Amino acid sequence: MTVSVKLFATLTKYLPPDAVKKTAVLEFGDQATTNDIIRILGIPDGHIHLILINGKHAEKGAPLIDGATVSFFPPVAGG
Repeated sequence: MTVSVKLFATLTKYLPPDAVKKTAVLEFGDQATTNDIIRILGIPDGHIHLILINGKHAEKGAPLIDGATVSFFPPVAGG
């Protein structure tokens, strides 16, 4: 299956070199989850606060859907 992966803010440094406009297109087997994306991109634990699949909230370990757009956001900091 093919999914588009979007990383935002401080997570963009984990995008592969062929990513375009903060988006990488990745191929996975049928049973892939959001954890597979995190592992393949090398994003450390604690660096992801929000996951969206096709604009809807998802948890770590949620199953991927062919053609989906998966977005990852870091924790927000500021003051």
